[in-house]
Amino acid sequence: MDRPTRRVTREELYEMVWGTPMSRLAIEFGISGNGLAKICDRLNVPYPPRGYWAKKDAGKPVVTFKLTPRKDDVPQAAEIHPTPPREASPPEVEQSAIAAAEKIAGIAVPESLGELHPRVKAWIAEHKKLQKEREQTNRRRGRNDWWVQPLIPDLTERDLYRFRVTSAIFQGVEKAGGKIEQSPMTGKVTFLVMGQKVDCSIVEKLVRSFSVREDAGKWTAFPGHHQTGLTSSGFLRVTITTYLSGAASQWIETAKAKIGDMLPNIVGAIIASGPILAQMEREREEAAKRHREAEARREEARRIKAVDDKRWERFRQCAAGWEERNKLLAFLAEVDKRAADEPAVTIADSSLDDWIAWARERVNALDPLREGAAGMFEEILNVSWWG
Repeated sequence: MDRPTRRVTREELYEMVWGTPMSRLAIEFGISGNGLAKICDRLNVPYPPRGYWAKKDAGKPVVTFKLTPRKDDVPQAAEIHPTPPREASPPEVEQSAIAAAEKIAGIAVPESLGELHPRVKAWIAEHKKLQKEREQTNRRRGRNDWWVQPLIPDLTERDLYRFRVTSAIFQGVEKAGGKIEQSPMTGKVTFLVMGQKVDCSIVEKLVRSFSVREDAGKWTAFPGHHQTGLTSSGFLRVTITTYLSGAASQWIETAKAKIGDMLPNIVGAIIASGPILAQMEREREEAAKRHREAEARREEARRIKAVDDKRWERFRQCAAGWEERNKLLAFLAEVDKRAADEPAVTIADSSLDDWIAWARERVNALDPLREGAAGMFEEILNVSWWG
């Protein structure tokens, strides 16, 4: 339900938070409890500590904190803007998943290496190239050279199975309209769907080995890709590692369910990630916009307060000028009185009357009401933020 923006004073908010639990009060405002607590902190309004309401309901003694006088740097009130309701997943998310599953109906995990996706074939070619280069390097250095590195082992059955599964996922994603952005041999790949990058992990599901076996690290030709002490479980794990607002993003093989059986769901989820990420991006932009607007409102409030404080300071200066003027007028009256009893003299080429006239002109300049009350307030109105 849409809720209007509400403006509450420190005193009003204090009465509210000590009369209703924060969690319920936050719902009435249309914000989170944490958001309400931040508003209280900004207004320097104390609120009940954790466990306060449980103790009070149980009849146990509780302590109520008093509202302290407001300091100059603390706002007197705050506008509480309800958090907009989260948009439901756009229809294109479900439609993308369904359409992707339909498009890859004929795709399966290839049985032979000749049917692999070009990118996966390139992995095998690169591995063979590295093997050959290592053999040639060791042959040149000689058997007794201490710098001889071990030969690179052949691809294992687990490596080739992962390659074949990855190939099927690559083909499915491309057939469903996605693209392959990055495809390292490690299995940490990135797809491009609707201009959004979707990071995925297509790797062996590892388990910790509690016994040291001779063949513990021989299940793969790439032991450096995995943490020491872990070994293959005999199953693959596919994960969408990009955060997708709680959407299902992991599939693990079992003895009864192979990744090949999950291909429609996996590819459908990858393709559906595009509209999900696009929606998340829109929500982030909208949240950033609301933050900028809220900050602009706070900045405007600070500017208005700064101008008001400067105007008040100018009003006080007027009062001080008025007080000084009256004191000087009394003094000038005494000067006039005494000058009347003294002979006419010249001081620095000016007569005594000229000097008294000079002093009277300066005194009158101190009068803040010389142009009336309206004139004084018009001058105060011209006081700006920066001057």
